[in-house]
Amino acid sequence: MSKRPKKTAEKPSTPVPPATTAVGAEHPARAEQEAFFARMGGRQQFQKLFEYLPDVHFFAKDCDGRLMVASIGVLQRLGLAREEDIIGKVDAVYHPPRTALEIRADDERVMSTGQPLIDRVEALFTRSHAKDWYVTTKLPIYDVDGKIMGIMGFVRPYRRNDKSMPGAARLERVVSYLQMNHSKHLSVTELAKVAHLSVRQLHRLFHDVFGMSTENFIVRTRVQAASDDLLMTDKPLSEIAALHGFCDQSAFSRRFTEHTGETPLKFRQRRRLGG
Repeated sequence: MSKRPKKTAEKPSTPVPPATTAVGAEHPARAEQEAFFARMGGRQQFQKLFEYLPDVHFFAKDCDGRLMVASIGVLQRLGLAREEDIIGKVDAVYHPPRTALEIRADDERVMSTGQPLIDRVEALFTRSHAKDWYVTTKLPIYDVDGKIMGIMGFVRPYRRNDKSMPGAARLERVVSYLQMNHSKHLSVTELAKVAHLSVRQLHRLFHDVFGMSTENFIVRTRVQAASDDLLMTDKPLSEIAALHGFCDQSAFSRRFTEHTGETPLKFRQRRRLGG
């Protein structure tokens, strides 16, 4: 998939790790807090809170990108039964090659700069359109010496009334229209009319929110819809190509490979074999 923009917090002069965890450091209240955590055996018990927030998918990785923690939402999304099944795995096991590379690039940027990636919006194709907009946030993890030792983050559904992302809100109507009509021949001019924007304004919004042109977003939506059919049905590639707006199987394969890094056939085979 194409790169998307990253909304980051204002960058300080140097990365600022969280308050030191040494007992009695900096403020008397810290000693009391750390004594509480010591009795609890560490802060990890707080992870259980995510089990009661099914829409918030929490994860943590080490510096090599290996997953160390995953909430139940992450496990369910990947079709896994236990957290032990994901520990030590990397994103390339679960995502197409190009997507895994983009995820890793984001992780490395957060770890190298110490700056969080906040509220990146992602619009994903789903048949139900129930939870097809998501927001991702990532932050660095520090060890007891203040050195970055990994990354943590969460993915949550985008809330329609979230006023902190006005650009995404303005695109909701056109993205919904595109998802419902992606198999048809759609022009950027038509989509601009749906959004009540000029073609230039629409292009600017797609770049600001998703980091890609309107045309690329149309193709990405078709690829995502076709991916659903590749995994959920036994339809031949030629039929899937026709159903999702590609002129023929060759064009479908070419576009699919451009956006995912692997052919439709390999994508179907690898996911059905469990990675």
